[in-house]
Order: sequence, then structure tokens, then C-alpha cells
Amino acid sequence: MNRYEQLAERWRLQDTRAVAVQEALRSHSYLLLTELAAELGMEGKTWKEQNHPFHRKYVEYRLSPFAGSEGETRTDRYTADGELEFAIVLTFDHGEDHFPKTRFLVPLATRMYKQHPQFCLWDPHRKAPSEGFVWVATKPAVIQDVLSLLDAELTIDPFEGLPATSRLVRL
Repeated sequence: MNRYEQLAERWRLQDTRAVAVQEALRSHSYLLLTELAAELGMEGKTWKEQNHPFHRKYVEYRLSPFAGSEGETRTDRYTADGELEFAIVLTFDHGEDHFPKTRFLVPLATRMYKQHPQFCLWDPHRKAPSEGFVWVATKPAVIQDVLSLLDAELTIDPFEGLPATSRLVRL
């Protein structure tokens, strides 16, 4: 085996393992969505868009929701450090057939650390955990972070004034 073949074999192994890590991250992010929907009691619940024939889930998964440096939507979804950026969109309304609806985008990330997934609320601009949050090792822990962020966002009384910076994006 010549030197090129040795290097090519190393590359094939590395590429196969990188793809396996990416698949694992994607699986863990979907499992997080499922557990959050269950925690909220919204698994499988949908609403029908007003002018379109399709239904949307109250708790949805978004891959690549963040614009790249030129403003286009990135398709790689992975940071240079190997984290998977994704988001969960939560829809709130006065009823399934009432409009308008308010949708909150919650940016998240997952990574592998010593063969185990970690999760965090994510700041897509800094490409780092959101201020005040750290990587956590369990889905229930990050779900509690999401719920505490939603609680903080939804306890703001508009008569008292809105906060200087919102931590969640409304779609």
C-alpha cells in the first residue's frame, strides 16, 4: 500500500465517523423536540394555516434557521467546532382556528462530548451558548432552560414596558 492509499484509508475512516457523529447529533436534536412536545402536552397537535391546505405542528423543528454571513440561509448547520445548530418553533394562539398566531423561535445546539450528547440554548450570532446558559448533559435539563426562558419572556407585562432586548425571536 503506497502513502496515498494509506492517507485515503485514514480519510475514509475519518469521513465515515464524521457522518456518524452528524447523524447522532441530528437524532438527538429530534429526540429533544419530541421530549419538549411531550413535556408541553403538545405532541402530535397541529393547526391549519389560514390560506394554505397544510397543517403545522405547535412544536416544530427548524434546521438551518440562521442566516450566513451573506444573508443566505446556511445549509451546513454545523459549526467549525462540530456543533449542530437548530431551532424549535413554538406556536401560541387563542385557539386552533384563531389568527394571528405568535410563533417563537428558540435557537439550540447539540454537540458530542466524550461520546455523549450535550445541549444548550444557542446564540447564533456569537456561535456560542446564549448568555447565562451552559452546555447541559441531559434533555430534561435543556428543556428546563427552554421553559425558564419562555416563562421569563411570557411574564413581561406590556403595560410595564418591554425589555430592552428580547431573548427569543418572534416569527
